[in-house]
Order: sequence, then structure tokens, then C-alpha cells
Amino acid sequence: MPGAHMTLWELVRALVRNWPILLIGAVLTAGSGLAAVSADGVHFTRTELVFLAPTSALYPNALRTQSEDIIITAGLVAKQVTGPEKITKFASPDVTLVGLGVRDGWSLRLPDTGGQWATNFATQRLFLDIVGPSEERVREQQSALIEEVDQELEALQRERGVDPVNDITMITAPQSTTIYSVGVNKARALGMTAVLGIGATIAAVIFREYLRRRRRSGSSSEDATAEAVPEPVTAS
Repeated sequence: MPGAHMTLWELVRALVRNWPILLIGAVLTAGSGLAAVSADGVHFTRTELVFLAPTSALYPNALRTQSEDIIITAGLVAKQVTGPEKITKFASPDVTLVGLGVRDGWSLRLPDTGGQWATNFATQRLFLDIVGPSEERVREQQSALIEEVDQELEALQRERGVDPVNDITMITAPQSTTIYSVGVNKARALGMTAVLGIGATIAAVIFREYLRRRRRSGSSSEDATAEAVPEPVTAS
């Protein structure tokens, strides 16, 4: 930006000259900083819902039995619970709602290990992510959604005429029901707010000075041009 360069001393004088902008920037930065340090943390859980094959003499251990049919069933149940909305695909199945910036909500999905451009559903379990402002709220949603998944699985199998002895069942993975408290780093939030606020204020002052110098330069050019034009000579 031509004409926008200035020394440190010129910047200080510009800040003093544009004190209204400085004042507005300080007020907005202080307000944003107060909001940042006042923000409460959230509570989060990732519950793993494991779908198990029916046991038999050939496969007595349901936990070790892997089946594509069970994976498909888990995906169908998840779709019944979440509804017809399109499921967002992530580069990694480890992405969480908290990592995405969600502060109140839930998601239920079949983990996709295929990366950003491919699809690979290799596990017969669902990830139930819940985030909320309090542990009680998260726990209530957790219980309600686990029950809903169980009911949808039951309804799906009854509709397909599956004999109860051959039912796929669902359990929660041990330790996965733990609810964690995710706090806000107030010092970092305040520091980032201050840096952004000061930077934006200085940028606004520099831009205003640039416009002022440009207007001044334009006026000087017009005056110089007017002086250089000779007055017409009239014949006597």
C-alpha cells in the first residue's frame, strides 16, 4: 500500500491523533477478553457402542466374532437415530465434537478409517459423542441415546423377522462412558484476544492515515497543477 509506511514515532503520533479509534479498539478488546475469560468449560464423552454377534457352538465368544453384516446393521441403526441428514466425512475417525468447536450437541456415527477420500468401515461399533455445559446434561443424553440405539436395534431385527435367539446385541465398551471436563485456557484466550485486538486497532489507524495522506497528496497535486497553468493573455 503506497504511502502507508511509517516510522515508530509516526505510528505513535498517528495513534494519539486517532484516539477515538484507539478508544473504540480498547473497549472492544476489553469486552472480548472479558467474554473469553468468563466462558465456562464443557463436559464431553465418547461412548463406544459395540454390536455383538449371537453366540453359538462354533463362535462362543461374541466379542471376537467379526461380521460385515453386523457392521452394516450398526450403520443402519445409527442412521435411524440420526435421521436423513448427510453425514460429514472426516480425515480421521478420532475427530471429536470438542475438537470441531461444538459446545452443546451430540453425534452418532460408524467410524470411517478410509481417510478423506476413501470409505472403510472396519469395526462393528458406533461412536457416540456428546458435549454439553454440565456433567448432568451429558449423562442424561448419554442414557437416552444408548436406550434409543438399543430400541432401534430391537425394532430393526423384529421387522426383518430375526429369531430372538439369533439377535445381534449391543453393549457399551468398558470405561468409554466416562465423562470428561474440558476447561478453557483463560490465560491463552486473554492473550490471543489482546494480540488480535491491538493488531486490528493499529491496522485501522494505519489505514485511516493512508487515506488522509492520499487526500492530502491529491489536494497538493491539484494546487500545483493550478499554479502551473498560465493565465490567458487578452489582446489589447
